[in-house]
Amino acid sequence: MSHNSILAQQINQAVDRARQILVVCHQRPDADAIGSLSAIAGWLDSINKPYTLFCRDAAPANLEWLTNFKELVTDPAQITSSQHDVVVVVDSSDLSYAGIQEVVQPTQKIINIDHHVTNSRFGAINLIDTKACSTSVIIYELFKTLHVEIKPWMASAMLAGIVGDTYNFTNPNTNDRALQVASDLLLVGASLSHVSDAILKNKELKTLQVWGTILSRMYYNYEYDVVIATVVEKDLQGRLATEVNEGIANFLNNLTGVKAALILQQQSDGIIKGSLRTNDELIDVSKLATILGGGGHIKAAGFKLYGRLRQLDETAWMIE
Repeated sequence: MSHNSILAQQINQAVDRARQILVVCHQRPDADAIGSLSAIAGWLDSINKPYTLFCRDAAPANLEWLTNFKELVTDPAQITSSQHDVVVVVDSSDLSYAGIQEVVQPTQKIINIDHHVTNSRFGAINLIDTKACSTSVIIYELFKTLHVEIKPWMASAMLAGIVGDTYNFTNPNTNDRALQVASDLLLVGASLSHVSDAILKNKELKTLQVWGTILSRMYYNYEYDVVIATVVEKDLQGRLATEVNEGIANFLNNLTGVKAALILQQQSDGIIKGSLRTNDELIDVSKLATILGGGGHIKAAGFKLYGRLRQLDETAWMIE
């Protein structure tokens, strides 16, 4: 029996014994986070296990089609006094990234399912596979090991995670395993065209207008072939933030000659959120993110800094 199979049985046992489960993904969720969350919810529904889905931020508008979207709790006050004895954290490298470091109690058993290379192994059970292109792949394989019935909407949720983290099977995260799992999910009933349209193609006019504003401030560092863009508070509102940041980061990363892309987003709480992307085989952006207190993947990572963005001229900015 493989190590992951042993962990799968431990997870199954913990879930079976749980009275009520809290399922959490990282803040500013992307398709893999929400897809993983929804798939786990589908499993818990099938075994009649009470649960709560939690994320510090609302899911992006382009993921509204996911079945359990409306069940997402975003207020920590609604979970601090709950009786969840098991916490399942998906697609988050640590509890801080999930936004629950001050909420989790010592008596709660944490199940940690993730694919980030910077994961801190914070769980009592850690199902971590850094070779997986997405957490959704790990969850699919968990379900296969446990013989969980995968309904078509669950398959689409997990496919959304794969499509999101591979940028529709075009970035370096894409491997034979990703394609095989995606194929399996299609056979179960997932719709690739629907998933791809929802995640990558359906752009509102307002989104493109914001893109134009941000791209007008783009700066290119010719010494290191790095492109940098800044996002300020007035650019974004509500759930538009995640969609715009992810889209801009991936777009800039695919420009000819660019080795890496950096997006700096000013938030209202005095925090600057950084997003790093690269397609260069020799660059590991997770190392820089880790130095700056963040983490992520070799080709896609993020971090937070305390400060404010101040504009010096049309393209030059500083952090103060």
